[in-house]
Amino acid sequence: MTDTGARRSASSGGSGRSRGVSSTHSSPAAAQEQNGEKAYNEQQQQQQPQQPQQQPQNVSFAYPYNNPYPFGMPPPAPQAMAPQELQLIAPPPQFRRFGNAAALGLITFGICTVQESMMQAGMSVGYGHGYGAMTAQSIAVAGIAQLLAGLWQIANGDTFEGAAFTSFGASWLAKGLGQVPGIGVIAFQAAEAPDVVRKQNGIVGLAWSIWVFILLAGNVKSHVANIVLFFTLNMQLDFSCAGSWLDHERLTKAGGWFGFFCGLSAMYNAAAILLNEENFWFNLPVGNWYTPTPIEDEEAGVYA
Repeated sequence: MTDTGARRSASSGGSGRSRGVSSTHSSPAAAQEQNGEKAYNEQQQQQQPQQPQQQPQNVSFAYPYNNPYPFGMPPPAPQAMAPQELQLIAPPPQFRRFGNAAALGLITFGICTVQESMMQAGMSVGYGHGYGAMTAQSIAVAGIAQLLAGLWQIANGDTFEGAAFTSFGASWLAKGLGQVPGIGVIAFQAAEAPDVVRKQNGIVGLAWSIWVFILLAGNVKSHVANIVLFFTLNMQLDFSCAGSWLDHERLTKAGGWFGFFCGLSAMYNAAAILLNEENFWFNLPVGNWYTPTPIEDEEAGVYA
């Protein structure tokens, strides 16, 4: 029994020592494993890309709508807005549009043309009388108002109507100012011989007749109402020019009749612009007879 117990104790002691030695040798391996895992995690974090910082959401860029630095200068820095703040900015001038001023130019031209043509044709107060009553309207209505309508059409990008209204507005303005006493036009013509005055007026009418013929040629693809307007206006200037140059009363009166129908045609064109299905029962017919063919855009490969 004694030997057996000694052997058991020896075996138990030996096994305990072996377990102690194994435990002491296993702790450095675990620490090394933990250090390796920590280094791996740090390496993965370094390899991940850093996300950029988020910009504030409520940022208002003042360029290009209210850019105080013209001619290509750099825009100002963005200005942070308070949360839930609404900023209303007026559109810049290059994005603003005027209304269609064609009706204004047509109606001012038509009203004064009808009145002057009736006096020229002798319908009301006799042939060649009553022009003094047209002085104020020539300056304000057919002059200034039509001139402004032409400038507005140029601002809208309509070069044709802008050139027509601006030129005739300036013509009516000069005609009205020429009737004002004290400017010198009346006194100058009164000092000239009657034949010289007639031929001077004929030369003026000839120059404007050429200009109206150019406008008529630019309207051949327009609607019939526009063609009638410029055709009758051209006939008025041609007959008035010939009557003034030749001192022929009938030719001058014929020019007045053509001018009368020209003024009515201008008023009808203005009514066709103003009266449409939105504010009237139907659209006034103007006689659209020409359908333009589409032009192929070689760069985009589409039809403009």
